[in-house]
Amino acid sequence: MEICKGLTKLQWKMIGHSMLIMLMTLIVGLGLWMFLLGGFEIWPGHIISFQLPGTAEGWARAHRGVPLNSLMLLGIAIILPQLSFSEIVEKRVAWIMILTCWANTIFYIASNFSNNRGLSFGANTFGPGDLAAFVALAQAFLFGLLSMVVFIMIARKAFILSDN
Repeated sequence: MEICKGLTKLQWKMIGHSMLIMLMTLIVGLGLWMFLLGGFEIWPGHIISFQLPGTAEGWARAHRGVPLNSLMLLGIAIILPQLSFSEIVEKRVAWIMILTCWANTIFYIASNFSNNRGLSFGANTFGPGDLAAFVALAQAFLFGLLSMVVFIMIARKAFILSDN
């Protein structure tokens, strides 16, 4: 099958992940709604009552932060082939950014289940460390560092190309 309008298979993969992450925006928006409502309204006036963990601010942060990861991935998918990286570097950059955006999405969600907002592995001013903090922070920390390298690589390449 021919790739539509010149997009590569790698770009389509990045776009697909971007859209799944954008779907997560709607899911965490549902989490925000249920947190604020204190349950789930199955039909008007009939609410199944429960309280999700976290805070309204935490769910709102997730609802704002997750789509930014989707847009970041979409932006990189658009520019990546223009940077003239080797095929192997391009694939590594793409996968680091896909995994970074998923790691950040997991961070936003898991931090709502953590006693310490997932900001540290151990105790901090918000509370003690726990499994949710580890889930939130471990992969976000790793891929956060890797994505910083990627952004330096992209910026460097962009400045080199701007001089041509």
